[in-house]
Amino acid sequence: MTTSASAARAGKSGPTGITVPPIPSRSSPTFAAPPAAIRSDRLDQFPLRDVVNDTRSRGFCGPTAIASIVGQPISMVRDAFRLVRYGEDWIRLDRAPPIMGTSRYEVRMVLERFGFTGQWHSIGHGPTLAAFLDERTGFARTHPCIVGLTGHWVALSGWQFCDTFSKGQVVDADIAPRRRARVRSVFIITGHCVPAADIPRKKYRGR
Repeated sequence: MTTSASAARAGKSGPTGITVPPIPSRSSPTFAAPPAAIRSDRLDQFPLRDVVNDTRSRGFCGPTAIASIVGQPISMVRDAFRLVRYGEDWIRLDRAPPIMGTSRYEVRMVLERFGFTGQWHSIGHGPTLAAFLDERTGFARTHPCIVGLTGHWVALSGWQFCDTFSKGQVVDADIAPRRRARVRSVFIITGHCVPAADIPRKKYRGR
């Protein structure tokens, strides 16, 4: 979804791949992205998708943010988290383990399962989400990202935003919920390829 405000900002995007240290110091006024040597694989302005929750339970922030980027339903993304957390044998369990709180490692590994690669960066000075949106440069401004707020994951790509507070819907970042929340880290996606293997799925009645 692109609004007129988003379109107006298209010409203001920072230059892609500025060669600067990838992790800013506390005194750094802006967040700078990785250098251009990393292939972006046509991820510039990659569109987020509205999230499909095909389960009977709430989709928590980690699965919701990833589902918006990879374009898969919540059930598939949660199974990918189970694979990363418990290994392939999780499908032999009587019940599927719930997926609620998730770690940076799990987020990265699940994205890789869907063919999306990148790198985590800590944001030392902890800007608000509103400030981060304006300060980011390079790939952080143009490519899909998972942004770690305090205790919460959101999906961001250009000026598109999606999380559980937007009810899994893609909205303009200018009207994103919780814009005063502090940004602690960001995973910038810089590569995309065909996933290497299928994600094991548990057979449920009715599926």
